[in-house]
Amino acid sequence: MTTNGKLFLLQRKNTPCKKNKRIMNPEFTTAIRAAKLIKVCAAFMPPDRKRFYRLSKFILHHVIHADIHHKIGERMLLTENLQVFKNYEFDPDHPFEKYMPGEIILHKNSISIPQPKIIWPANTSYFKMFLIGVSIDFQAFTTNSLTQSTEWLTQDHDPISLEIANTHAHLTAIGIAFTNNNHMPVNCQAVKIIDVNL
Repeated sequence: MTTNGKLFLLQRKNTPCKKNKRIMNPEFTTAIRAAKLIKVCAAFMPPDRKRFYRLSKFILHHVIHADIHHKIGERMLLTENLQVFKNYEFDPDHPFEKYMPGEIILHKNSISIPQPKIIWPANTSYFKMFLIGVSIDFQAFTTNSLTQSTEWLTQDHDPISLEIANTHAHLTAIGIAFTNNNHMPVNCQAVKIIDVNL
């Protein structure tokens, strides 16, 4: 090896290697943090990383991109853009109407289902309905939620009515769970946001 070649190798060894620091888009970080708040609506569903990723992507593309008051890279999740969440299904492979296609009468903090029509999954004998109200503070990244549910009901059930005593809920979600053993932990098959209050 020539003298110049040896000098070059010595210089390379003594030169500190600079690692490229990865910079994350602040809007993506905001979407991830907001998704953690909004997934409270689906608290009774089994944990699912794919569902969480889809939710954060939805927030990034449909809510944060709707912010026209801040420049790109600094856009925020503004409350007035939350209307897009109305009828949002947390699991599009299992939409709420797949199990309950009947009419749901929605009031400000309550629902009533005069003639529930239930499509039962195989090997299930009981179902339970949930109504979840979630208030969100996107500046402090905190939530407050209230939940009401029916008892485990069988096929010969009466009309359903549920009410949450939370007049400040930004998001109201409805969920349905099925089981063949009403002593097992509750897992919702479907959860949908049915109302958005700004």
